[in-house]
Amino acid sequence: MKVRLCNLALCFTQHLVYNSSIRQYIIHLRPLSLTMATESTEASATSACASDCSCDESSSLTVTSRRKKIKGTGNEILFVDRLSQLAEISNDNVQLVVWPTGDSNFLRALANPSIPAENLPTFEGMVPALPKLVAEIIKKHIYLPYALRSRPNVLNEEEATELSEHIDKLVQQFADVAIQSGFMDGNVDGDVDEIPFVHVKLQVMTTDGCRFWHQDSVPFRLVSTLRGPCTEWVPPEFSTTTLKRKNHDSKHAQSMKLGDVALFKGRGDVEAKSIFGHPGIVHRSPRIEGSGDARIVLVIDIPQQGWHFD
Repeated sequence: MKVRLCNLALCFTQHLVYNSSIRQYIIHLRPLSLTMATESTEASATSACASDCSCDESSSLTVTSRRKKIKGTGNEILFVDRLSQLAEISNDNVQLVVWPTGDSNFLRALANPSIPAENLPTFEGMVPALPKLVAEIIKKHIYLPYALRSRPNVLNEEEATELSEHIDKLVQQFADVAIQSGFMDGNVDGDVDEIPFVHVKLQVMTTDGCRFWHQDSVPFRLVSTLRGPCTEWVPPEFSTTTLKRKNHDSKHAQSMKLGDVALFKGRGDVEAKSIFGHPGIVHRSPRIEGSGDARIVLVIDIPQQGWHFD
């Protein structure tokens, strides 16, 4: 099997070759291009709403994070202790699952305010949910053995490895939940042709992004802020009132903490005109435009044709 994988700065082919003597597939990565992204620095450091966002264009808010389990019929918010517990998002009663990861070397390094936004690591691409391969792909993108003046390494090799392996684990867990929930085909333990792919985006944001309260038109989405102010959300019981005032601050707003890994339930494939009365966490990007802050946000999605690939 031969798959062509591309991202903003690295394009390569992945060859899965079966070795009969050890009865395993051996993975070979062959670089095709190491050219830098053609997009300008300014464009790569800004963001508009994603195509699946239900908000539209039309005072800053201070929020705090509550570390507890919030229950209600169909409205459960879970803060869990283990990565594997993100699978709780498959429960119809659960709208949000948060795994607090705590401190890490790469989070401390990325928080350095002296790093210009244009030098912060980014990545976007479809990756196969194969353990260790995702880490190899990400690390090849965010860390160069020989630093270039046009692309300095902001993470040392140890930090880049830690971040890459962290994303690798999240990809495996996300793919497993998506497959078990019936939203994605594939089997990481089966035939090589059944290996699932997910979409990974490590994005630098210096604008407000999805600044209005909204729900995502996806079954669920993994979001984690690795630098800067974090994603804001409201408990489900306040979804309708918040959506009706989507341009305004909410006294019910909560905020993720840096490094939190969150699985947000979306409203699925729902017509844009039907905004209210659907499951899905109402959330928004923090308003940072003009503040000088630069956020790094990791998003993992179930690939959608016409959106992530043709």
